Amino acid sequence: MISALLDWFEEHKVGIIGTLTLHSVILFALTFAQLRSTPTEDEISEMRIDVMNEEEADALVERIISGETGVPEKVTNLSSNITAEIKPQFSQARLSEKVETELREMERAEFDRLAKEREERGEEITIPELDPSKWNKEQYMDKAVAPARVEGATTVWYDLKDRVRGNGIPGYLCKDRGRVAIRVQVDRSGQVRKAELDAAQSFNVDDCMLEQAIRSAKSTPFNARSSAPDPQIGTVYFLFLPQ
Repeated sequence: MISALLDWFEEHKVGIIGTLTLHSVILFALTFAQLRSTPTEDEISEMRIDVMNEEEADALVERIISGETGVPEKVTNLSSNITAEIKPQFSQARLSEKVETELREMERAEFDRLAKEREERGEEITIPELDPSKWNKEQYMDKAVAPARVEGATTVWYDLKDRVRGNGIPGYLCKDRGRVAIRVQVDRSGQVRKAELDAAQSFNVDDCMLEQAIRSAKSTPFNARSSAPDPQIGTVYFLFLPQ
């Protein structure tokens, strides 16, 4: 049977090859006819790309800055006295302090190097003991920092004139975003004697924010000021940001 089939194919191979070639040409022509460089209206995508003009771009930037878009603005984790004059974060005084610190470190390193060389030569120096009664403790006390208003948004700000607050900044200890206003009474030594929520100036406050704000307000002292009212009343604002 296979032999008969091969004989039949050998006898009609020209016709079979011709038929296959003709069908291939027809199929190619039909496929090519379906290809077009320009789509029809039914084939055009519904997607559109909107391009903002300059005015729309400026409006979007303003909304981002004001927080209307939900994008958090840049906030500095610092404490700011809003009654003080605005000063840049990196002041000349801070730069001078940094330079002085670096010079002291270099001096100390050189002193240690010379001391080690003397020790190796067997020329150790005995440092005499100082009389504690002649020490001036004011030379070793931290100098009072002048009240300053920090540029830009901060996580803590307050309105107590001529006061400087410590570093109790709990802005990232809770999960949600909100502002807590705490009314405080501060004595002349800088201790907070009373702290309570000012609900009218607060928003989106939960238990975590209230607890952390009250704790920070009570435990973080201000600088001492003998000429201040006793007590001096003001408000400390805490901005909490999502973790």
